Amino acid sequence: MSKKICNFVLVFIVLMLVTSINAFAGDIPEGIMLGEQKALFIGEITAIDTDTISITPSTVMMGSIKQYVIEIKKFDKYHGTSDKPQTGDFIVAVLLDDDKIDDTWVFKSTSDDYKSLKLVGQPDELVIRYEKYINEGEYFEAQKRVDDKVVVSDAPANVIVQNQQSQEVNKVQSLSENYIFVAVSILLVVCAIFVAVTIIKKRHSN
Repeated sequence: MSKKICNFVLVFIVLMLVTSINAFAGDIPEGIMLGEQKALFIGEITAIDTDTISITPSTVMMGSIKQYVIEIKKFDKYHGTSDKPQTGDFIVAVLLDDDKIDDTWVFKSTSDDYKSLKLVGQPDELVIRYEKYINEGEYFEAQKRVDDKVVVSDAPANVIVQNQQSQEVNKVQSLSENYIFVAVSILLVVCAIFVAVTIIKKRHSN
């Protein structure tokens, strides 16, 4: 019986850790909406060399891209698949710099039409949300919100301060929620371990 309890505790710990990881990983599609990257775009791979890949952007959903062709360091595979990049592939990528993308979050897509494209790969929760945001034009709306914040910089000082305070409150609330979730998760794990150890000790003493 004690072995079963130990196994239960181990499974419980693993589930709690996975849940905690997913809670933070879930910020990826939403985090892009903050506009901290150079651009979020859809493009087509037009050439592949030994060390580089050339991409022609077709739709820029966030940020801006000045060059007609982006030349980046060659990446091995798309997110969630073992597919290697090929000439003619349509992709959805986050541009971090003029010649650098986030190669851990680059997707092969079925087309370059943001309204109907599908992201190729394992459709986990993150990918489903990401695809939904793209299809519904959420990133265009996010860029408008980013642009509105820039316009606010011309507003009177008291308005700017109020906006900054509001943003800080939202950040604190978001961080507090994350910390509370992790703290509760750890507390549950500790309680489960304590209960399991207590039961095991009682059974051994009997």
